[in-house]
Amino acid sequence: MALHFDKYAQEANEFLIDFAEELGHPDQKERSGIILKAVMHTLRDRLTISESLDLLAQLPMFLKAVYVDDWKYQEKPLRLKSEREFLDHVKMLQSRYGEQQFDWEISTEDIVKTHVALLRRYVSKGEMEDIIDQMPKEIKPMIEEVISS
Repeated sequence: MALHFDKYAQEANEFLIDFAEELGHPDQKERSGIILKAVMHTLRDRLTISESLDLLAQLPMFLKAVYVDDWKYQEKPLRLKSEREFLDHVKMLQSRYGEQQFDWEISTEDIVKTHVALLRRYVSKGEMEDIIDQMPKEIKPMIEEVISS
């Protein structure tokens, strides 16, 4: 059993290293983890339960753990009507999770794009399209751009 946990930890570390590098800060793995969690939770809170379960089925164990951490069942998804509201929610969670001093010269939109691009390693194009269908109209083009490239 310990071997499985070691494998999950290794995969998580590799993913965080890649994410930190893609964000332009390879030496900030811990801070990148906070940002990863904020984006994952914003996506999660915007999706229906059934869509969340479909997404979870495709995620590796370490991302499943991030996704479900502190998850409270909601009958209806969080109402984020615009790209601005979506990105503001990411920033709010980022701050709540301990990253108040985010001073990297990268936009929250670029963070979300980077995150989605890395998720595509694990999530099928069809599932990503299902996720896009549940996003605010304004944010759909941003995510579509990432999954179509």
